[in-house]
This record gives sequence, C-alpha cells and structure tokens, in this order.
Amino acid sequence: MRILVVEDEKKIADFIKEILEAEGNEVTLSTSTEEVLEHNYVSSHDLMILDLMLSGKQGGLDLVKMLKKDRTGIPIIVLTALNQINTKVELFNAGVDDYLTKPFEALELLARIKSVYRRYLEGRIENEMVIDDMIFQRKEHLVIRAGKKIFLTVKECELLCFLIENAGKIVRSEDILKRVWNTRVGFHSNILQATVRRLRKKLDDGFEKKYIKNVHGVGYCFEK
Repeated sequence: MRILVVEDEKKIADFIKEILEAEGNEVTLSTSTEEVLEHNYVSSHDLMILDLMLSGKQGGLDLVKMLKKDRTGIPIIVLTALNQINTKVELFNAGVDDYLTKPFEALELLARIKSVYRRYLEGRIENEMVIDDMIFQRKEHLVIRAGKKIFLTVKECELLCFLIENAGKIVRSEDILKRVWNTRVGFHSNILQATVRRLRKKLDDGFEKKYIKNVHGVGYCFEK
C-alpha cells in the first residue's frame, strides 16, 4: 500500500515511516498541507495519515475539508493530541475515516489502517460501476470517462444509475419519472427531457460512442 504521512514532528513521522515500511508499505512523508497540494500527493497514494495540528497557514482539518469538497475519496486517519468529544464529532462530520490520539501504539495504528482500508475497498466495490471507458462513482456523483472527470447533479446521478441498472433495455419515461422523481407522466414530464439532455451533453459530447439513446415516444436506453 502507498501511504502518505502528513506530520511536521520529525520524530513521530520517522517512527510511523519505520512501522509502515516494516510491513511492506511505500511511505511518503510530508510536513504541510501546502506541500501535499503542491505535489498532488493525494492522487498517487492509497491512504493518508494526517496530523491534525500542523504548523503553517492551513491545519489538518483544513486539508480534510478541501479534499472532501473536491470529492477526493482517499481514506484519512487523523492523529491528534485532542481527546474531547467535540473534536471527534468535528472530525467525523468533516469526513475523516478514523482517528488516533497521541501517544499511540504501533500495533493499534497498523490495525486501524487495515480496518479503514478494508472498509474503503468494500465501499468502493459497492459504489463503483465500470462500463467500457466509463467509471461511475455513485456516492461521489462522479463519472470518469477517458480520464475526464464529469460531476453530476443528484437527479442526473439517480437517472444514470437507473439506466445503467437496466443497460441494454428500453426504460419507459413513466418508469423513470416514478423512480427518480416519484411522479407520473404529464406532471413535470419536461423535467425528464431536460435532465436527459444535460446528462447526454455531459457524458456523450465529444465521444464517438454514445451511451444514452432516445427511443422516440417510449423512453431511453443505456447502450453497453
């Protein structure tokens, strides 16, 4: 596993690096939020261990919020000297996967890493759909097609999910309206047409293969 350790206390950083490398992991050490962002370390690592109280303009919690806002899915374990309940609540609300209070034992750190990464992989398998050159990550409302990131609205995401679930089949407009908008044909029916147009523009424009097909007078089909 490739693990990013963001810790500005050298002794602690070296201690963590030694522990992780002894288990066969590749470790990158960083001392600040700014360095992490400048070198785009997050995209090339599987998990991040992050000190909450970093020196510099931006602390660990600032980095967590930035990554979650950008829908970066890397699992994050926070190290903190703070043990108050409000700190824990704030961390989990910000999107942290787990935390350890300092000082901590090496065995506990390794156990937390294995647990967090296992949950992450299980969630990713359940969340991710791969169709040819397209990756659809439902929870993130994100499509990656030929390396291009495409962000979807909630309804676009629900519509795409329903069409993919029925890939290769014609899905009637009335069934889509009932599933996605909990309504019927003739009531806001134009909202379906508008959403499909936006979704097709996002997914298919600029690509030779077109995934979403309009079946006139009936509904729509997602072609594999």
